[in-house]
Amino acid sequence: MECREPGAISNEELIAYLEGENVRPAVVEHLARCQKCSSQLASYRRMEHRLSQKLYRWDCPSNQVLGDFALGLVDGDHADAVQAHLRMCVLCSAEMVTLTNFMAADPLPVAVGRVGSSVVSRNASRSLQDIRRTLGQAREQTVEGARRIVALLLPPQPGFAFQRSLAEPGLAWPRDYQAEDVHISLQLESSPRQRGAWQLIGLVTRQGSAINALQGTTAQLMTAEGVVQTQHIDELGNVIFPALQPTTYTIELLLPDGVVVIDQLPVQEAR
Repeated sequence: MECREPGAISNEELIAYLEGENVRPAVVEHLARCQKCSSQLASYRRMEHRLSQKLYRWDCPSNQVLGDFALGLVDGDHADAVQAHLRMCVLCSAEMVTLTNFMAADPLPVAVGRVGSSVVSRNASRSLQDIRRTLGQAREQTVEGARRIVALLLPPQPGFAFQRSLAEPGLAWPRDYQAEDVHISLQLESSPRQRGAWQLIGLVTRQGSAINALQGTTAQLMTAEGVVQTQHIDELGNVIFPALQPTTYTIELLLPDGVVVIDQLPVQEAR
């Protein structure tokens, strides 16, 4: 189905909007009213999410390689390559710390056999499996977001009457959340361009950091079906999710040191 709305936009502009680049104001206005282009944008987002999952840590050594490296079973150029990777990759370095702690608490039995050019115990196979399983668990936690920080909803602060009336009664907007040193303020407003829809406006700041410290940070808006919007925090700490339909949403802020999760955001029919 071709776009029949006035001011049709190109696929290149859709992709630029998806990547958070500056686009013509007409592109944003068009997406707010055009169901076809909004659906195409959602399709691009789903594709990007699937690719990100498949390509995530594609160049990291496997659990087996890291385990063998820790045990001294990797040598030569291969060992140099693993060492070089560990100097660059904080995720693999963290896994090696987990492995080192595990080995310190449960050392391998005395070595009496040989594999290749390295000496190992015949009775160490179970311990090797334990080590690799430990690495696997550490990596699984990293991939799934081991550092998932659930933002806590703060008690509502007194506000002006006109602020309290922006959203439907009973929704308790605006909302303030705290996740360690990250503070998030959220406000729900009726969409100025699409009747019956909402837009969610957020301000994200970090204690002790400049206001632009989180510029470019990815913010994902999700439902039970998956990611529906991907936006980026701007230089003033703002992020906007436009043209929202009534449902319950989750926000994930993909910070360098963890994922901040804001759950159970109910959006009801706009007046």
